[in-house]
Amino acid sequence: MTAHPTTLGYALLGLLHQGPRSGYDLRKVFATTALGNYSSSPGAIYPALARLERAKLIDGRVDQARSLRPRMLYQPTKAGSAAMRRWLTQPISHEDVERRIDELMLRFAFLWILEDRRRTERFLVELAEQVDAYVTELKRQRSLHPPETPIQPRLALEAGIEQYQACARWARKALIAVRKERT
Repeated sequence: MTAHPTTLGYALLGLLHQGPRSGYDLRKVFATTALGNYSSSPGAIYPALARLERAKLIDGRVDQARSLRPRMLYQPTKAGSAAMRRWLTQPISHEDVERRIDELMLRFAFLWILEDRRRTERFLVELAEQVDAYVTELKRQRSLHPPETPIQPRLALEAGIEQYQACARWARKALIAVRKERT
């Protein structure tokens, strides 16, 4: 059984679904976009590519068009595409919302790979529902704070509630935009 890619591995796989790229090309994308959160470091990207290649999720081949300075171009294998599809279509869990909201946004960003707008709509509905449930839990936690609780932890919890509420609002707005684009 092949180990599951890391979040960085899925980000690389997603980018490679756009077309073959070298490690350098991938580093440039990470360095110049919000994907930099996952790392633009060659010390992270090249080992992640090597792990994906060992797991047979990507295939590297030398680009002969640049013979003076050959470079390795990577692309997903059938197994890599299947792994990506499994990752993209897995249900959104409470733990995903609580601990991996950035990974959920990464999954959303690569849903285009599935070429299935209904799946995108289901993802957004599920995200809004799971986030709403978590907000309810956070509000319950807030109600349990004794009055003598210092203001800082109360305000920090309030910030978290507001961030998650914004995420649920965004998911509903995104759902409307996806549905409009379909018509």
